[in-house]
Amino acid sequence: MAENKWIPDTLYSDILANVPISCVDFCLVSEGKILLVYRKDFPAKDQWWVPGGRVYKGEMMRETVERKCMEELCIDCFVGPIVHTDETIFSDGPLGQCTHSINSCFLAYPKDSQNIILDSRHADYRWVNTIDSYLHDYVKECLKGAGLR
Repeated sequence: MAENKWIPDTLYSDILANVPISCVDFCLVSEGKILLVYRKDFPAKDQWWVPGGRVYKGEMMRETVERKCMEELCIDCFVGPIVHTDETIFSDGPLGQCTHSINSCFLAYPKDSQNIILDSRHADYRWVNTIDSYLHDYVKECLKGAGLR
């Protein structure tokens, strides 16, 4: 797995201003429902979203799913196939920069119990088995790709 190397904010701001960011998200599936998290940070602040985040250099996308599942939810998961690929562009990204992400959304399944412990970037979570109209189009497409209608 890739080593976590933080980029100084000034350099990261320049990267966000000039380069798309590679991200993975995942639809964590249990008992026919999918987990959504309520974001506290930009981009997508104050929105229900699928968990996920940036891919580190040298890290395979499936490894990113495993890492983000542990970091954001404090659980181990099995990683399934990619169910949706898309791009998102937010004017309100980190460090005040517009954020352009290239996203691949995977299916994932908890290995053991569903004792979710959220990280500091998320305010809440919920399990869904329908696609609500107020969700961001990207989240809707991820949920469709995971089999919800």
